[in-house]
Amino acid sequence: FTSATPRLRWVNFQPALTTPSAYVPPTVEAPPQHWTTVRSFSGNGAKKTAVFAVPHDWKLVWHCRGLADGTNVDGVLYVTVKNSDGTMLDSNAVGATCEHNKTTSDSTEEHQGGQVYLDVNTGLHWAIQIQQPE
Repeated sequence: FTSATPRLRWVNFQPALTTPSAYVPPTVEAPPQHWTTVRSFSGNGAKKTAVFAVPHDWKLVWHCRGLADGTNVDGVLYVTVKNSDGTMLDSNAVGATCEHNKTTSDSTEEHQGGQVYLDVNTGLHWAIQIQQPE
């Protein structure tokens, strides 16, 4: 270095720490969604429903009743959703154990629409409602 060369000086720079703002944005809760039953199916044992139209958001509300025959054996309810041409839309819409001598209920939301039918496979009493948002 020559005397004409400026000297570099390193400075240890640390940004000033600031206290985070106490502002918390308000929580916006979506209003509860209301569902309307547009179709109902029920039966005892296996069944394929008629073809029906559904929007892109819909759900199956289902119930099954386990046998009350004294065997204490649980049953199963399987429901697949198929397109009107027989291709699979949802291969496991419902796969539930229905306890003996009890009613089991639940729902399954679907997010694909079109012309569909349900393929119900069980040996039990069952009921299914098709619901759509209002």
